[in-house]
Amino acid sequence: MTPLALFAYNRPEAFRRTLEALAENPQAPQTPVYIFVDGPRSPADASKVAQTRRVAREARGFASVTLRFSEQNKGLAESIISGVTEVLEGADAVIVLEDDLRVHPSFLSYMNAALQEYRDKPSVFSVCGYTNRIRIPAGYPYDAHFCTRSSSWGWGTWKDRWEKVDWAPTRSELFRHWFGFRRWGGSDCSKMLLGCLRGRNHSWAIRFCFAEYLTGGLSLFPNRSLVDNSGSFSGDGTNCRKFSRFRFEWEPEAHRTYRFPPEGLTDPRIIRRSLWYHSLPLRLYSRIMYLFYD
Repeated sequence: MTPLALFAYNRPEAFRRTLEALAENPQAPQTPVYIFVDGPRSPADASKVAQTRRVAREARGFASVTLRFSEQNKGLAESIISGVTEVLEGADAVIVLEDDLRVHPSFLSYMNAALQEYRDKPSVFSVCGYTNRIRIPAGYPYDAHFCTRSSSWGWGTWKDRWEKVDWAPTRSELFRHWFGFRRWGGSDCSKMLLGCLRGRNHSWAIRFCFAEYLTGGLSLFPNRSLVDNSGSFSGDGTNCRKFSRFRFEWEPEAHRTYRFPPEGLTDPRIIRRSLWYHSLPLRLYSRIMYLFYD
């Protein structure tokens, strides 16, 4: 089974729920799990971080559990970059979760099957477990679809694709691809990456997406979500707030197998509907709603 890297910080109860849901997957007993818990950002975080580490030590139901506790606060981006890189030193693929996500009982089955299906198909850059609620066209014959933009809510990739990511792209490189990157992934892409380059955010995910764009890659998504991301918007997450413009439809079958599309087969209608969640009108609406939910 593909190893799984699980990242946590200072939310012990959310982390416990993530572990419990993950352990309900039939493939959990065959899955090696690596748990990374970041160091406290300040003395005020120390107690919650310690509680989170106790939860990590109690993790059961997996093939193995490897603990990595950082003494210093790395921040989410550096934690994920260094942690995923470490796991991939001994594996050719990895599944990645954070401590505010609840996974479906079919999550591991889907992820492992997809990572195997597209292992030798380099145009597939990542496999994602979360899916926005979109209308799948009538007659679409597959249980998953490709989109041009990856998602950080429960995902996986391969070592050879991870090694293609430049974690320190230059502004000049971004500006050469500014308009293409916006069209490829949504109007917020270039703004997010520029903010990262200027130090206004530390998103690892937008740098991953930029590498996906530069290589002409695609990401696979299930037609119905296998990840519940509502914990990301509880108000205590690292990068998210209480209101979310994202909506998902939970996979209704407890366990199922998947029919995957051939490599590179895209449906423009599905891509258009997926990228609508990143459109300027919806993002403006979200900003207004933040005023009422903060």
